[in-house]
Amino acid sequence: MTALSKALDKVYLGAAWFSGGLLILMACLVLFSVLARIIGIYSGGSTDVAGYVMATCTFMALSYTFRSHGHIRVSLLISRTSGATHRFLTVFCLGVMSLLITYFAFYMGRLAYDSWKWGEKSQGADAILLWIPQVPVAVGATLFAISVIHTFVEVLITPDAFEEDGEEGPNEI
Repeated sequence: MTALSKALDKVYLGAAWFSGGLLILMACLVLFSVLARIIGIYSGGSTDVAGYVMATCTFMALSYTFRSHGHIRVSLLISRTSGATHRFLTVFCLGVMSLLITYFAFYMGRLAYDSWKWGEKSQGADAILLWIPQVPVAVGATLFAISVIHTFVEVLITPDAFEEDGEEGPNEI
């Protein structure tokens, strides 16, 4: 499990770096759009593309952020428990989250497939085929689902693998 965990953590880190590059690209697209308006030239669908890049950037970063305990957690109940109750609540919450995010990732993939199947285009000036920006978002959602399931399995195997109170566990990247 350790080798698989390390390999997956590297994939999540790669997705985070990719997300960082997309963040730079998004800033450049917004800057281009603003400068194009000031100069008075037509910037095409740069604003739409910046929105697609932002969605991809967000979803690509979710898996790494989750594994490195970067997400905000409301742990009022869990933080007041210990022992078997704490473990049960952690496993229960990760199990429910695994189901929900897997459901979401599946339907993001299905949305991209349906957009491809029906040839749907954006309403913007550029009329981009919608499956093109939807596929990387679906990939990011799938990576997030894998990271949650990965953590869920890790917690089932190793009780202290995922601490809600911010302590570093063995899954730190």
